Amino acid sequence: MKKNYFFILLFIFIVVVSGCKNEKTKENIKEEVTEPIIEEKEEIPKYLDNNNTPISFYTLQGNKLIKLTEITKHLNVEEDIGLFQIFPSNENEILLNKSFGETFFEEWNKYNTNNNLKIGINIKFNLTNEEISYNIFGPENTFEKWEYLMNYLYDDYANRGKGYYSHTVENDYNENTLFTAFKMQSSYNCNEIISPIQVTVFTYDSLDDFDNNEYRGNSHYTFKINIQ
Repeated sequence: MKKNYFFILLFIFIVVVSGCKNEKTKENIKEEVTEPIIEEKEEIPKYLDNNNTPISFYTLQGNKLIKLTEITKHLNVEEDIGLFQIFPSNENEILLNKSFGETFFEEWNKYNTNNNLKIGINIKFNLTNEEISYNIFGPENTFEKWEYLMNYLYDDYANRGKGYYSHTVENDYNENTLFTAFKMQSSYNCNEIISPIQVTVFTYDSLDDFDNNEYRGNSHYTFKINIQ
């Protein structure tokens, strides 16, 4: 009887000790479990553009600038499509009291005093199996898609006072160059263009103003060339 009683006590002791060990093990496990570390994703700064410089395409008629919206042309190989003036304004008509180059320079400096703004152009049109879009930032870009359209840039301010002057070439181009006019000619594959030609002028100060090569700033203007 005493022996049985001894084994009963021993069994109870073992159960109690085992229970305590299990509780301690559970507590240790609870203590070891930590909250997962969540890495904070770095926020990409939202693009903001404070450049609200007005800019448009115009035709020069005497001493008056007339804002362009659209024109219609039949494309003949190596013929001029048009010469388009660029001017920092949104007005429909502008009366010039001075030469175009001097007037452009005075108006441009109202917006460019504390900025490093540049002028660029985007050309868009469709072929049968391709959508074309390219930017012109300087003379070297005018050779892109040359087989369809031939483009030329002019700086009226640098050539003010001259009766005749040629388009700006890469050797003439520098940080002071102002693109004040843009000429377009049709090239030897121009008849492959099946849509209107969309011409956009824009001002920019860095590559941040472009997303996948598309301008995303505030300062731009577009006119359309309809093809007969």
